[in-house]
Amino acid sequence: MSASTGRTRHVFLSCGEASGDRYGAALVTALRSVDPEMRFSAMGGDGLAIAGADVIQPMADLAVMGIGEVIPALPAIWRTRRRVWRYLAESDVDLVIPIDFPGFNVRVAGRARRLGLPVFYLVAPQMWAWGAWRLPGFRRRIDRLGTILPFETAFFRANGIDVFPMGHPLIEEFGRYPLQETVRRRESRIADPAVPLTVGLIPGSRRQEIERLVPVLKVTAMMIRSWLEPRPVEYVLSAAPGIDLARLHELMGGGVRLSDEPLCDLLPRIDLALVCSGTASLEVALAGVPHEIIYRASRLDYAVAQRLIKTPYIGLANLILAEPLVREHTQAQVNPSRLAHFLLSWLNVPDDRMAFYDGVRELHSRLGESGVWQRTAGAVVELLDRIDVDR
Repeated sequence: MSASTGRTRHVFLSCGEASGDRYGAALVTALRSVDPEMRFSAMGGDGLAIAGADVIQPMADLAVMGIGEVIPALPAIWRTRRRVWRYLAESDVDLVIPIDFPGFNVRVAGRARRLGLPVFYLVAPQMWAWGAWRLPGFRRRIDRLGTILPFETAFFRANGIDVFPMGHPLIEEFGRYPLQETVRRRESRIADPAVPLTVGLIPGSRRQEIERLVPVLKVTAMMIRSWLEPRPVEYVLSAAPGIDLARLHELMGGGVRLSDEPLCDLLPRIDLALVCSGTASLEVALAGVPHEIIYRASRLDYAVAQRLIKTPYIGLANLILAEPLVREHTQAQVNPSRLAHFLLSWLNVPDDRMAFYDGVRELHSRLGESGVWQRTAGAVVELLDRIDVDR
């Protein structure tokens, strides 16, 4: 409850995908520890609901990517937008917190500001990669911005935005990760041809990613098993929260174990991995799993991205280190023989694995200190206090 107004504070969070829902749930938990009476509502998923937020709009209808997939989903997007707009206009919201998902959430921020609601945007849009021309408009839509990548803070501050450097949320899971011990065990398994090799297949959380990547992973897995024979190979297909397991099984077929456990728990048992670009690739890197990054979009989306994106890498670990920690495969490069060849090359060149582990240690050192959500909760309360004073 606000000491100055005598009423319960109300925070609205807007999330559009699994990582944002997870981050939002962690923030709600941290804010409740500071102010147990604070009220939360959200566009989100199961994570936010379990954390105690009133989910007024499920995020499932928005799990699309790319121009080709957005167009068929426009009616659902418009319905969602109208419902969120109406809720913000009619409810006693004190602060709006959009989390990532810029295609939708930048508009949420703009609507909130037009309604006179302050906005603390968490997980900055990647304007450092493309679309810097959007910065003036973005600056007008927010009061404060939480950054998670080490190079973002200076970029946004230089463009006149009030920045709060959160640190990367994954440091909460991987800050105390027993990297040395898991690397030692992994190296022991890799070196023993009698021990089954466990390969992780991690196609992402969006339906379009899964439809494009899993059929390729299926054939790649068959090739790897054939090339390594008689060495036994086991496959684990990681299913992100909310993914249709029946559809995954239909696309992948038999001979693969499906797992819906958190990646942080699964990765110590994995020896090599094929992983989609995005947050999952950073998790796999932080766990010290030698891997290959894969990305495949529609021809139209990829052509647009080539024109707009100015960064040399798509993998987050490569971006943070500003050098190629792992290989990236895009579009036509995402084919079974190429992926099988490069993934198995990790087994044949121990020096490459040692260089990779050195890079992983450096990556850990760059992601900030643990306590991300407690720090961010403190920054949220500070902004709410400032709002109360200004009323």
